[in-house]
Amino acid sequence: MILFLFFCSGATALIYEVIWSKYLTLLFGSTIEAQTVVLAVFMGGLALGNKLFGRFADRRHNPLILYGSIEISVGIYALLFPLLYRLADAIFPILGSDLLAYPGWLLLLKGILSAVLLLGPTILMGGTLPVLAAWLQKSVPDAGRRSARFYSTNSLGAVCGAGLSGFLLVRYLGLDVTMEIAALGNIVVGFIAIGIGKSKIFPGANGDFQTGPKSDMSPAATAAFHWSCVLVALTGGVSMGLEVLASRCLALIFGASLQVFAIVLMAFILGIGIGSAVVASPRWKHWTNEVVTMVLLLGAAAVIGVLVHNINQLTTLYLYMQSGLSRTGAGYLYHQLFTSIISIGVLGLPAAAMGAVLPLWIRAASETSVLLGNRVGRLLTWNALGAVVGVLLTGFVFMPNIGLRGSFALLGFILIAAVLLMAITTRRPAIGACSIGFAGLMTLGTLSGGKDWQNILSAGVFRIPDMDFSQPISPMKSFFEYRQKFTRLLFYEDGADATVSVETERAALGTNEITLRINGKPDASAYGDRPTQILLAQLPLMVKPDSKDVFCFGMGSGVTAGSTLGYPIDHLTIAENCEPVLRAVKFFAPWNRGVYTNDRVRIYHEDARTVLKLSPQKYDVIISEPSNPWMVGIGSVFSQEFYQLAASRLKTGGIMTQWFHLYEMDDNTMNLVLRTFASVFPNMEIWDIGDDDVVLLGSQQPWQTGPETYQRAFDLPQPREDLASIGFFSPRTVLARQLASQETAFAIPGAGPVQSDIRPILEYDAPRAFYINLGAQAFQNYDERTWQMDLAPADKNEVLSNLTLVDLAPIFHKTLGSGNSQLQSYLDNRFQGHVGSMAFGNRIMPCIFPDPGASVLIYQPPSALTNMMTRQFYYAEVALWRGNDSDKATAMKAIKDYLGMVQNYDPQTVDWSASHYTDIGIKACLQAGNIEQAKAILKEGLRLEPDSEQLQYLSRIIARKEAGKE
Repeated sequence: MILFLFFCSGATALIYEVIWSKYLTLLFGSTIEAQTVVLAVFMGGLALGNKLFGRFADRRHNPLILYGSIEISVGIYALLFPLLYRLADAIFPILGSDLLAYPGWLLLLKGILSAVLLLGPTILMGGTLPVLAAWLQKSVPDAGRRSARFYSTNSLGAVCGAGLSGFLLVRYLGLDVTMEIAALGNIVVGFIAIGIGKSKIFPGANGDFQTGPKSDMSPAATAAFHWSCVLVALTGGVSMGLEVLASRCLALIFGASLQVFAIVLMAFILGIGIGSAVVASPRWKHWTNEVVTMVLLLGAAAVIGVLVHNINQLTTLYLYMQSGLSRTGAGYLYHQLFTSIISIGVLGLPAAAMGAVLPLWIRAASETSVLLGNRVGRLLTWNALGAVVGVLLTGFVFMPNIGLRGSFALLGFILIAAVLLMAITTRRPAIGACSIGFAGLMTLGTLSGGKDWQNILSAGVFRIPDMDFSQPISPMKSFFEYRQKFTRLLFYEDGADATVSVETERAALGTNEITLRINGKPDASAYGDRPTQILLAQLPLMVKPDSKDVFCFGMGSGVTAGSTLGYPIDHLTIAENCEPVLRAVKFFAPWNRGVYTNDRVRIYHEDARTVLKLSPQKYDVIISEPSNPWMVGIGSVFSQEFYQLAASRLKTGGIMTQWFHLYEMDDNTMNLVLRTFASVFPNMEIWDIGDDDVVLLGSQQPWQTGPETYQRAFDLPQPREDLASIGFFSPRTVLARQLASQETAFAIPGAGPVQSDIRPILEYDAPRAFYINLGAQAFQNYDERTWQMDLAPADKNEVLSNLTLVDLAPIFHKTLGSGNSQLQSYLDNRFQGHVGSMAFGNRIMPCIFPDPGASVLIYQPPSALTNMMTRQFYYAEVALWRGNDSDKATAMKAIKDYLGMVQNYDPQTVDWSASHYTDIGIKACLQAGNIEQAKAILKEGLRLEPDSEQLQYLSRIIARKEAGKE
C-alpha cells in the first residue's frame, strides 16, 4: 500500500512540475533564462528538501506519519497556489517595471519570486523519499533495496503524471482543475499514510529491524559514500544534460510540439524508472557496486556514441515508420506511439543506465549505516544539484559553443572519463582498457559526419511529405542529396533556446531565396514570405499612418519591423525571446531596411508578454507574428489573457494585428483563434494575404477604412515602394485582399470555447491539426468577395466591382494566390481567358470581380416546373436578382410565407434548400434596411434548419445590426 501511495505521489509531483512551469512561464515569459531559473529553483528545492529531511528523518519514532503530513502539506499548498500566483502576478509588474532595461536584475527578480512560489512545496516533496527510507529502515528487512524500489516506483508514477498532464488533464480540465485533482490526491495519500502509520501493523513499527554496525560508518565506508555522492551528482548532471539535448534533437526530427516534449520527458523518466527497478529487484545478482557502475556508464556512453554517428539512420527510421500512415486521428495516435518508441531508444536506454546508479548506491548505503534516511537524503541532494549544473552547462555553455552533436559527444566523453578514473582507482585494467577503446571509437565517430547533422536537423524533417520507400533508391537519400547540392547554410546555431539556421537556395522565381528556420520550421524568408511580412506592417499602418509608437512581437527576418519604419513613427519596440534570431537577422539586411541598427528601434531579448506587462508604454499598433501555434509555448500568445494585455497597452483607437495560417490547420482550430481574438476585439477585419496566410486586425473601437484612408500611405515613398513590390499600385487595389470587413468578420466564429491561459486548448489541438493537415476549408464560405458579397459595405463592393484583370493580376497571379481556393480557381480561369462561372454543388459562386460572360443565377432545379414550392422559391430568387424594389419586397415576403408553410422539412426528400432561401431572403432584407423582416425570415429558417452554420452566422450579424440601431 505504501508503495502504491508513493507511486501516486510521483504522479502528482510531475503534474505539479508541468503545471507550475506553465504558470511561471505565463508570469515571467518563455525565455530560456526564465525557464532555467524556474527549473533551477524547482530542483534546488528538491535538493534542499532531501538534505533537510534526511538530517532528522532517522530520529523520528514513526517516519510514516511525517511522510503523510508532508503529502497533506503539499496538497494544501497546491490548493492555495492559484491565489499565491495571482498575488505574484500583481507584484511582478510593480517591482519589475523599472528593471526591463536591466536583464540581469530582472532575472534575479524572477528567481526570487520563483523561490517564493516554489521552494516551500519542493522542499516538502524532496523530503518524501528520505523519510520513507528512514521508515523502511525501522520497519522492514533489506531497507536499502526497498528504498531503491520506492525510488523506482516513484519514477514510474512520474511517467504516469507526465502522460496525464501532457495529453489529457490540462487539455480537458485546465490548469486549475488538474492541480486541484493532484492536490486532493496528495491529501488522500497523506491521510492513508498517517492511518497506516498509527495502526502499527508492520512488524518493525517499534524498531525491530533497526540493526546495523555499532558505529555509523567506518573511514573506508565514509570514503566510499563520498565517492558515491560524486557519482550520483555526475550521473544526475549528465542525464539531465542528455535530456536537454535529446529533447532538442528529437524535436528537430518529430516537430517541436508540446506532445513531442511530453513524450521525450516520459521516455526519460521511464528509463530512470526501469533502470531503478532492475537494481531494486530482489533477483538482482550484482557484482561489486563499482563494477556495476562502470558497466552502466559505459553502456550509456555507447548509446550516445551510436546516436552521434547515426543521425541519418534515426531520421530514416522516423520517415520510414510514418510513410503511408493515414492522416487521421488514428494515424496521429500511431505517430505518437512510434515517436515514443524511438524516444525510448534514443533517451530511455541511456537514462536507464545512468538512472540505475542512484538506487544502486542507495542499496549500498544501507549496508554501511543505520542512518538510511540521512544517507538517502544526501545522495538525492547531490543528484539534484548535479542535475541543475548539468542543465546550466549543457544549455548555456556546451550547445552554444560546440553545438548539439559536439555536446552529445562531450557527455559521452565525460562518462568514459569517469569510468577510466574509477577503473584506475579500483585497479581494474580490463575496464580501463575498454573505456579507452570506447573513447577512440567515440572520437572517430565525432570527427566524421558533422555536416550531416546540420543538414538533417535544419531541414524540418517533420514536414517532409510521405516518402515511397518501396523504390530501389532511398527517397531519404535522394532528398538529402538534393538538399546538400542546392541548399547552402549561411548560419547555424544550436542556441540555449532554439536551433536557428539561415539557408539559401535557388528558388522557382529565379532568385536566391534566403530562409530563416527556427527548430527546423521555416519562419521567414526574403522573397516567398515577403507579401505576408510586408502586409503585417502595412495593413494596420495604412489605417493609422500617423502612428508614433509601434510594438512588434517577434523579429524573424526583420522585414515586417523594417516595413514600419517607412512611416513617421517615433519608436518601434521589438520583443524577440530567441537570441540566435537576433544574430541571424543580419542576413536579411537588404530587405529589412537595417532595422537591427536603426536608432528608432528598441529591441528587447525578452518575451513579448513580459515586455507588455512590465512597460507602461502605450502603442498605436501592436503586431503579433509568432510561429505556428502547434509549436510548444506559442499557444500562450493566442490566448484571451494575452489579447487583454495587448488591448490594455493600446492607445484609444489602437490596432492589434495578428498573423495566422490556414495550412496545417483545421476549421475548429481556426474558429478557436477567431473566437478568442473577437472576444477581446469586437471590431475586427480579416485579410487574405496569401495562399495560406491571413491577418486579423482588431480594435476596441471601429476605424475608418477604404481607398481614401489608404491614400495617405501611398503618399509616403517607402510604404508605396513596399506595397508596389507585392502588387498594390493604388489604394483601391488594397481592398481586393480583404476577406471580411468590420461588418461581418466578428460573426464568422460561432459559440464555443476560447483559448485561455488556464485552458490552453490550442497547444493540444493544433499539433493534431498539423499532423492531419487538411487545411482550414470552411473559412472561404464567409468571404465578402464571393458568397457573402451582399453583406459587404456598399462602397467596398463598388470599388471592387470596378477592378479589372490588369488590377488583379499583380495581386493574385504574379505574387501569391488567395487562401480562398474557390476564388483563386475563378480568377485563374479569368487570367487564362476563359469565360464562365464557378459551380459548387448546384450553386454558382457569386463574385464581386464580375465576368460579363458568366451566369449570375443559380442552376434551375430539375423539378422547378413540376413542384409548386420549388417553383415559387425559384421565382422569388429571380425577382430578388432582377426585379425592381416592389418585386423585391414581394419576393422577401413570399420567402417568409413559404418557409412558414413548411411543417415537416427533410432536406433529403425535397429539391430545395431552406437555408439557401433563408440566406438570400435575409440578405435582401438587410440591403433594404428591413431588420424586422430579416429576423422573421431567420426565425422560420432556423426552425427548419437549426444547425445551419450559415444561418447562425446571419443571426449574429442581425443581432449586431439591431444593437447598433438601438
